[in-house]
Amino acid sequence: MDLILKGGGCENVGAQFSLPDSRLRAGRDLDGVRRAVLMAVHDAQGLGCAPGVLGIAIGGDRGTGYAASKAVLLRRLDDTHPDQPLARLERQITEEANQLGIGPMGFGGRTTVLGAKITHLHRLPACYFVTVSYMCWAYRRRRMAVDGDIIRYD
Repeated sequence: MDLILKGGGCENVGAQFSLPDSRLRAGRDLDGVRRAVLMAVHDAQGLGCAPGVLGIAIGGDRGTGYAASKAVLLRRLDDTHPDQPLARLERQITEEANQLGIGPMGFGGRTTVLGAKITHLHRLPACYFVTVSYMCWAYRRRRMAVDGDIIRYD
């Protein structure tokens, strides 16, 4: 059983982009993903109980992108993505988002996000969605597995 307790504030700042996006100069590549995510952080301006955690889904359709971007928030904040290019992108997005100077609740500062978690989905050739969901700083999530009489928490 997976549980994520998200409030309306972090739901209000979610975003979805269809690449390529000429406004962002974002192509259908990891740099385009980076540009889209940083635009979502910029547009949020510290709302959504910032500093928050970013859940990012690359691919899928509009619906599955949002579901996957929320599900990836179940990962531990201190873990590392097993795919090295995506692990580097998670670190880069976190570092660059924190260089925007937005800070907690948009009052300025060096901590705009606490981390970024990326997942990817298959996609149709006609679309390349990048979906960003926020989780507030409290990062309220829990995973529980029940196997007979044994209950395990993550």
